[in-house]
Amino acid sequence: MNRSSARQRGSEREDSLSQAVELARRSRDPGCGSLSDAELESLLYSASASLGEYPETKHISDALGVVDTAVQRRLGTWRAATSEIHDLDGTIQQVRQQAELELGRQAPNNHHSDAEADGEDATRSLLRLLVRLRTEHPSEVRLSADFYEQIEAADDTGCLWFAPTEQQLTAAELLLRGVIVEMDAGEGKTLASAMAAAVFAASGRNVHVLTANDYLAARDCDLLAPVLESLGLTVGLAIDGMDRQERKYQYAAQVVFTTAREVGFDYLRDGVAASIDHRVNPVFDVAIVDEVDHLLIDQARTPLIISGDRVPEGELGIDHEALVTDLMERQTDHVEELYAALSTGADLSRRLATILLAGGLTSRLVSELDQHGISTRRVFSDMSRLNDEDEGSPLEKELIFAIDPGRSTLRLTELGWDEVFTKVDSPIAAFGVLQALRARILHDAGTDYVLDQSGITLVDRLDGRPMVSHRYMHGLHEALESKEGIDRLGRTDSKARTSIRALMSNYETISGLTGTAMDAENTFTSEYGVSTVRVPPEVASKRVDLDTEVFFDKDEHLAWVVDQIDFWHNIGRPVLVTTGSVQESSALSSALAEQSISHQLLNAENAELESEVVGLGGEPGAVTVSTGMAGRGTDFVVEDYVDQAILARAVSGAKLTLKRDQSPVFECSSRSEAEALLQAFNELDDWEAEARVSRSVSEVVARPLQVDCLGEERMPFGLGLLVLITSLPESVRVERQVRGRTARQGAFGTTKVAVYINDATLAFSSRQGDLARLSRTPNGTVGGPEVNRILGQVQIDAERQRDLISRAMAEYEAVVESESRAHYTERVHMMSSVQTPALVERVISDWVARRTRELDNHRGEYETRFAIVSDSLWHNYQIDIEMSANWTPLHARRELELELQRRFSVHRDRLGSKRFSLAVAECRLNAADDLWPARLAHMNDMVTTLAIGASSRHAAITELAEDVASSRPEFWAQVEDQALRILLNSANVAGRVRMGDNHIEQLPEELEALLR
Repeated sequence: MNRSSARQRGSEREDSLSQAVELARRSRDPGCGSLSDAELESLLYSASASLGEYPETKHISDALGVVDTAVQRRLGTWRAATSEIHDLDGTIQQVRQQAELELGRQAPNNHHSDAEADGEDATRSLLRLLVRLRTEHPSEVRLSADFYEQIEAADDTGCLWFAPTEQQLTAAELLLRGVIVEMDAGEGKTLASAMAAAVFAASGRNVHVLTANDYLAARDCDLLAPVLESLGLTVGLAIDGMDRQERKYQYAAQVVFTTAREVGFDYLRDGVAASIDHRVNPVFDVAIVDEVDHLLIDQARTPLIISGDRVPEGELGIDHEALVTDLMERQTDHVEELYAALSTGADLSRRLATILLAGGLTSRLVSELDQHGISTRRVFSDMSRLNDEDEGSPLEKELIFAIDPGRSTLRLTELGWDEVFTKVDSPIAAFGVLQALRARILHDAGTDYVLDQSGITLVDRLDGRPMVSHRYMHGLHEALESKEGIDRLGRTDSKARTSIRALMSNYETISGLTGTAMDAENTFTSEYGVSTVRVPPEVASKRVDLDTEVFFDKDEHLAWVVDQIDFWHNIGRPVLVTTGSVQESSALSSALAEQSISHQLLNAENAELESEVVGLGGEPGAVTVSTGMAGRGTDFVVEDYVDQAILARAVSGAKLTLKRDQSPVFECSSRSEAEALLQAFNELDDWEAEARVSRSVSEVVARPLQVDCLGEERMPFGLGLLVLITSLPESVRVERQVRGRTARQGAFGTTKVAVYINDATLAFSSRQGDLARLSRTPNGTVGGPEVNRILGQVQIDAERQRDLISRAMAEYEAVVESESRAHYTERVHMMSSVQTPALVERVISDWVARRTRELDNHRGEYETRFAIVSDSLWHNYQIDIEMSANWTPLHARRELELELQRRFSVHRDRLGSKRFSLAVAECRLNAADDLWPARLAHMNDMVTTLAIGASSRHAAITELAEDVASSRPEFWAQVEDQALRILLNSANVAGRVRMGDNHIEQLPEELEALLR
């Protein structure tokens, strides 16, 4: 994007934001407070009815004003009746107690009429509500404006006050315009989503509010359903564990809280449903997505797959495993020889490059490189240079397989293929060997997957979350199961599949919120056609991002991390430490356990504990070790008392320094922290303190009034949650997400990135050498603004590479998805059972033409050609035409059509027209379902083949589209052939069926089974 277009886009964002802010202020219409609940509902539908592609500002303002009032009432005032009494205070608590007392004296059926509302006080009004809630659901209760005025007047302490912020109203307005909104963590994205959903739904749209997981969907539904239902809207919840009928009922609601995974699998299940009644029919209209960048970008290529029956692996078993073991041992032996030769110092670059090519970046190789003072990037460059393909890839000559560590790919070398084909005799078996090698060498437990009760669960490489129900394709998942000793029942074929990107393309309108949208602005615009706007926080952030450090020794890096955790833990500061993988998080947990540092571990192996772990993560001295999954969608809440406890601990620590004749100097991360510490000391009678700036650090110097100190003792100080990022995230956006776990809503907080030079993201970056050339600090690290710049560029490079791959795959997926949708549409037509006589005649005519095509082949004798057709008809359909060999092709086709019509007529007479139509539909549907997995597999194999071997991406997409289009008629021809085979064959017909017979004794077993 050039500078002028960037300026233009920035100006458009500012205009959109200013308009949204102005609209949010207008939405605070005090007139809504004078309306009853029923009048609010009516006003919402009236204002929302006129919303179109370019809605008038007044209508949006009116609609949001209604929702704003409903939120204040149902999430605020209603707490007078729904909260526990001990959660209330002041006069409203007394009102509630009196109402409860009178309620206990009444009979359950003692209702007050609506007329009794006139002149009642708050106690009587609340009593009437409590009485109604005995027999009515809260969503059915509509109250007068007087009720709210009376309760609010009694709330002298404001304990019932709850209102959307101007930022939430602004975000809701932007969502209604189909915008991606960046909103800081803790600013209330959940409520903003619900407010926009209410207006969308009232205007006649169907809305899916998509969250990260089932827990959040259920939580948000429970919280916000009362608001939506009070406005006359229906609310649904679709999560795992619901049966088909329940899902169908939930999806019929106007606003549905769910996840993309649930919607995706329901969409796929509908695509392979056995009947119309078995479909749950989610309506793809409006999607409001929480953490929208994670779903639309990070998970865009994530496949959703409905698997078919397992296919026995047969001979591809023990021999194939033994071969893989043998190949690995032979390569290992060769690598050992290379390691042994390193001590000679001769040809060092070539041998190190060969070791890297043969086994990837192992810890042993890293140790060797450290000893020789050689960077991983230099070895990687040597490997690329010395193994030039134009020169025959010389480093591979003695290798069985080669690894590209920069892309984490593995391929068999020429020697490897020769070895494999001496033991297997089919390309399929050879590919199975390759997948087994990849499973053992490239994919590690604790990094790419975890072992649990369900077997192997894949892990999202970006945020460390488990990807439940996801599987590797093309036999790789089964190879991992074999590697881990998990029983393999056979390979599964895909009955239906899609990707998150393809799924989301079904929606008419997509909007969403996240804390890191602006970093992905170009992607949102180019791939989804939506603009991005940032809504500033209500309170300016106090977060401090400390300078990044890069360590050159792995052990020193780990020791530094443990020391930091130990220090802050001891002064009572909560700490969140993020790692790059499950493996790394477990290793750090073990190191902390050795030091007896109490902590909690959160990763894909115990993801079900996320809300519990995160809920405790803001407590005094809490230490949470996690992959990047920690806190996404949930909050690390650090209450004020935690900071007060840290301040008290700092004062106590200052008193201890007196025993060493030292005056404490606290190095604070920010001026606001220094001011808080100054206040704590100034409240003491026997201490004085002053602030000063030294080395760009805010310092607080505390001195006892009655004691002379000989010197100063420096110590770090900080408030709020400390986030330590110990593995470089793969993008700036992901790093911002992790940093955003702290300092929410104006709270204190600090973040620091401290990584190892051979971190997974850094190891093969072309910029690793730039870091090595920087001047190091006395403790052997590099840091400062230049390090921040280099690491940011590393992340940009990695993200660009992912984007290139993602965009390429999106084009391939679009072709496959288009064909899949066409197939699902045809299935719906089949399930409708409208199998008209014209359709049956067309099927018969096409089938006869295909089965007799050989008769028009003039290259051989007609009798021979006739015999070929005759044998095929008898073998596949028990139709005998050998006694009529003197027929011409035209005569044969006409008689075949008449014979099929006669047979179908017998079936129709026996079954009746309706049952016959159902039988034909069922046979065609079953045939399509039987053959579709093979077609889907063929298309996906084509994608893999073309992505690797095509001369250009455009050529590959064109070839894929042409192949899909050209093979479509053949696929449907196979479907019709298989369906007719079922309809025409009968194992129970006595004797041979001959042309001209007009009676069939019994329906085929297949048909009888379908109609039982």
